[in-house]
Amino acid sequence: MMKRHFLHLFYKEWLKTRWAFLGMLLLGTATILHIFIAVENKITLTGAKTILLRILYDEPPVIYYASFQYIPLLTALAIGIFQYVPEVTQKRIRLTLHLPVKNNILISGMAGFGLILLTLSNLLYIGLFLYYNIRLFPEELTKPVMISLTPWLLSSYIAYNFIAMIAMEPNKWRKVIYSVIAYYILQLFLVGNEPHGAFRESLPIMTLMVLLSSGLVLYSSQRFYKGEK
Repeated sequence: MMKRHFLHLFYKEWLKTRWAFLGMLLLGTATILHIFIAVENKITLTGAKTILLRILYDEPPVIYYASFQYIPLLTALAIGIFQYVPEVTQKRIRLTLHLPVKNNILISGMAGFGLILLTLSNLLYIGLFLYYNIRLFPEELTKPVMISLTPWLLSSYIAYNFIAMIAMEPNKWRKVIYSVIAYYILQLFLVGNEPHGAFRESLPIMTLMVLLSSGLVLYSSQRFYKGEK
């Protein structure tokens, strides 16, 4: 019985998020292709050695992948907004919470579905980026570049978890406070113009922050269900 409820829940979540998900995949793919088309053009004009030296030794460094910085974040915003905002504003969430399944399990299922979509999109972005980057640059550059991309990818999970929390929060002032907190936390992840691989030591802490944020929606959903103000 519970399995059937979750199949219905996941199907409903897919109907809400499919166009946001597919649209962001298209935008992310187009952005990555544009990055490497531009790199190939510069290599053709100035030579691979010149481009590589500029990327490695210019000050500030040449961040040829800078246009990708906000793609994971925008993906999270699109999925989260389409998944939660209409559900809460149109009061449909109350019907979901009255299914014969514990509320925490239902909300965890909703959040889990959104995180699965977000992870699939991030895996596609990383796979496509790696494919082109390995073709054009040596491994010695690819590794630090991937380290630099990782905080941007992690920012998408922070953003999604806060969107879910804020959408489910019944008090408007708390929504404002949570939004401000989310903004400043995201600033820690969305740093550009740093040397490639600069955040190697910070990644464990960033990952821990992502894990800790994953339960935020359960707190707000309990307040919402109890009708707290």
